Amino acid sequence: MRTDSGIKNVVTFRLTGTPDGNLLVRFYHLDIASQEAVNWHIAEQLVAGQMSAEVLYEGNLQNNTVYPTAIYKLLDRVEVYVNCVRIERVK
Repeated sequence: MRTDSGIKNVVTFRLTGTPDGNLLVRFYHLDIASQEAVNWHIAEQLVAGQMSAEVLYEGNLQNNTVYPTAIYKLLDRVEVYVNCVRIERVK
C-alpha cells in the first residue's frame, strides 16, 4: 500500500517555551481515509530517513496526545482542511 496521493494544505506553526523546548507543528491534509494509511505514510518517511527522535508525534489529529490543548488552539487558526499533524522538536 502506498500513499501516492501526497500531502496538501500544509500549515506550519512554531511553539516556544514548552517543556520539550521549541516545537514545530505542521498540520496537513493527507488524502487518505484510514489510520492504517496514515501509518503507511509514516513508515515510508521512516524508510526514507525523514523521521527522527525529534518527532514527538505524527499522524491523525484524532489520536494526538502531545500538547492537545495547544494543538487544538492552533487548529482554530487553520483555514484549510487538515486531518494530520506532525509535532517535532527544533532548536
